[in-house]
Amino acid sequence: MDNNYLTKPEGEDSLKAARQVLQSFQNLMVNYEETACRLQQSELRIRELEQENERLLLEQQKNDLWSSRVTYENVVELIASYEDASQRDEARKLLEPLLKKDQVRQLRRDIRLKVKELESAEEAAEVPEELQTAEAEEIWSSLREAGFVAQNGYGLAKGVSANLATYIADRMAERLGIAHKWKVFQGLWGIKNMAQLAGSWKETGKLPPRTDEIDELI
Repeated sequence: MDNNYLTKPEGEDSLKAARQVLQSFQNLMVNYEETACRLQQSELRIRELEQENERLLLEQQKNDLWSSRVTYENVVELIASYEDASQRDEARKLLEPLLKKDQVRQLRRDIRLKVKELESAEEAAEVPEELQTAEAEEIWSSLREAGFVAQNGYGLAKGVSANLATYIADRMAERLGIAHKWKVFQGLWGIKNMAQLAGSWKETGKLPPRTDEIDELI
């Protein structure tokens, strides 16, 4: 009997089996490489998502910090700080559609009060030092109560003439010991020729009205 004939099928089967094993191994390697590639892509994507999440968290923290700083008082002060009334109106109108009627009224009221407060602070900063002493403040307070000086600052009240203002300046300067009185008060009230006005009623003896009230207050 031919031995080659007997072993040939077995050899062919072994070779075929080996090829199948090799093919399976190659397929496995291909799958492994594809899986590894997908895994690497997934890791990269995860890192990208983590970085994006960190960015969003930082952005949210910034927004939260900004939001915590923006208060109602900040908004009122910001609107009131505009020198032009039309600018204040425009800024206010941007907010009013978001508010209820009572809140709109409150906003307008608070803006008006803040405007007066800022104007008073600015006006006070321009008042000469000799008119900001404790004694001077007592006189200012009396003049405000009597209606000669504006309630929210150091300006003259409505209806006070330049002649009467000159009398007030003369009496205050005498009381406070201010040397260059006309320069001080002309700069404060924007009145010119106070010396001439004072000279006129001193020369004629005709004093402005309500001087007796001024004498009692100062």
